[in-house]
Amino acid sequence: MTGDISLTGALVGLRDWRLDDLAPYREWLRPHHEWHAWDGPYFPRPTDAQADEICAQLRRRITAADWPTPRTGLVIADRDSDVLVGCVTWYYESEATDWRRIGVVLYDPASWSGGRGTEAVRLWTDYLFSSTDIARLDFATWSGHTAMCAIGSKLGWTEEARFRDARVVRGQPYDSVVYGVLRREWSPTLKA
Repeated sequence: MTGDISLTGALVGLRDWRLDDLAPYREWLRPHHEWHAWDGPYFPRPTDAQADEICAQLRRRITAADWPTPRTGLVIADRDSDVLVGCVTWYYESEATDWRRIGVVLYDPASWSGGRGTEAVRLWTDYLFSSTDIARLDFATWSGHTAMCAIGSKLGWTEEARFRDARVVRGQPYDSVVYGVLRREWSPTLKA
């Protein structure tokens, strides 16, 4: 573990998890919240037992300050209040080739629109490219999640794949879409 991570934008910041994030995070994991209808709605929502275990594991990491470098996830916090509004993550699409896929979620509908998601992805992309030697990043979404598709377009990411009618959401088929960016294409000063 190195020192705490804190990245600040005009609207949101990215930071390490804290104990006071756990109660609101646990509440946001409850299945009735609207964000579940947009963030991978084709995957099952966590049960209460699963959500409790997710929070218990996170509590252990926070208490131990057991953070990898680079971080695999950070809180998206409101810039003014520093309150958790979402999180960013990454995972290996292929560890053998160091191919990383990112995720972003804003839990509170009041934080949707206005550029918060775009800024969080920009900060996360800057962080991952500056703290690793990876060649690329990507994210996957579905065509009905127009806000995520717009983030990719706004930040200059390339639509690299479209799998037609691959996702069924609320009984309707949608495309699975992947946006990617190469290190050589990314210029944080142009994305501010």
